[in-house]
Amino acid sequence: MMERGHSRAGADGASSAEGIGRKIGGTVRSLGQALFATYRLGGRTMLAAPAIAALAILPEMAQYVAEISLGMFESTDAFRAHSTSSLRMGFGYVKLAGLALAIVATARFWAFGSVRAALLVRPAALVRIVLAVALLIAAELPFKWLRGEGLPVALDMALMLTSLLIQAGLTVYVFSVLIEDRAMTLRRAFTDYWPTAIVMTLLFGAAFLPAQALHMMNHSGAIGSPDAVVWALMLFDSLLVGLMAALIGAALFVGYRTGATWRGWTTPPGQLAR
Repeated sequence: MMERGHSRAGADGASSAEGIGRKIGGTVRSLGQALFATYRLGGRTMLAAPAIAALAILPEMAQYVAEISLGMFESTDAFRAHSTSSLRMGFGYVKLAGLALAIVATARFWAFGSVRAALLVRPAALVRIVLAVALLIAAELPFKWLRGEGLPVALDMALMLTSLLIQAGLTVYVFSVLIEDRAMTLRRAFTDYWPTAIVMTLLFGAAFLPAQALHMMNHSGAIGSPDAVVWALMLFDSLLVGLMAALIGAALFVGYRTGATWRGWTTPPGQLAR
């Protein structure tokens, strides 16, 4: 009798472990499909919506023209000397704004399927976007103030974790406002859809980090090179920045649209990967 009980317990344990293994494998496979969908949609943006990519490409190229005219790429010393030039910094602010707009427009493009709809934001939607972003910023301010008060390490870590959890839920909500998804509410963002923020973060990193590494390599390769090489690298890099914006926008869209919840995916990533 005891042997039979031990046998049944062993079988139950093996079955449980097998079930956990299948769930982990399924999650990894779904994340792989989401990553594939990110690069698929990001790459397609360059051809399907070049006007959106241009929001990042043109300011980037304009800054490179200014940098080359300043002689920034003549040597490492010249690069450092001109890195804080007011001319370069002015173009830099415009470049960052263009990059942010291209990211948001890419996400909206895949949400609406239209370049026009992606770029033209209705006044009522714009008001909701401003309020949602203001809420995101305001929610962080108390934690930033408290963590600057020299609190004990344990309390500081607890505040940081609480802040991250709040920002995760708010990020999902703010993104829903950016793509005008009225079905998402603050309550749903802070209950069912917290895992969505994790997937969005993972896909963001997978889209940004490789492109950023290549971006930095282009800069390093341009320093001290002949003018023709510098111009070629900077032209390529401008296109790369446009692709980076498209990939990040696609990553946020895929992460949100697949809608990871505690019970599974709202939209199976495989559907977006096709």
